[in-house]
Amino acid sequence: MKKILILFIFVLITGFGCTNIKDNQLKKEYHNPTIDIKNDSKIDANILNVSKFYDGSDGFSLSIPSGNKSTCIWTWSAGSGDIPDSKITEVETAKNKHFVNIFLDSYDFKVTCVDDFGNIYVGIFPQD
Repeated sequence: MKKILILFIFVLITGFGCTNIKDNQLKKEYHNPTIDIKNDSKIDANILNVSKFYDGSDGFSLSIPSGNKSTCIWTWSAGSGDIPDSKITEVETAKNKHFVNIFLDSYDFKVTCVDDFGNIYVGIFPQD
């Protein structure tokens, strides 16, 4: 009886140890791009000038020089509470401009765009 119990424990420990080694090897080979991001990653982006306009309300506009379709994400803060806000603009043809209307107390503007070829653009806002 003792021999059977010792043999059962030996098989159980050996089997668990092999499974653990196999799992660790799989974890080393598997790469998850969402989790395995390096903090020093750099994305190359083209820089574009953002234009300021007034059409009854203040705003900014941007024209993407490549591709046909493009999408921009505009972000800013507003008010005494530093309330963040954002807007996504999309254009379907290369001739159209992206634009966003703003409130007078808005600040800390940023815009990032991508065209249908995967080119990335970052806007530089005019200094007042």
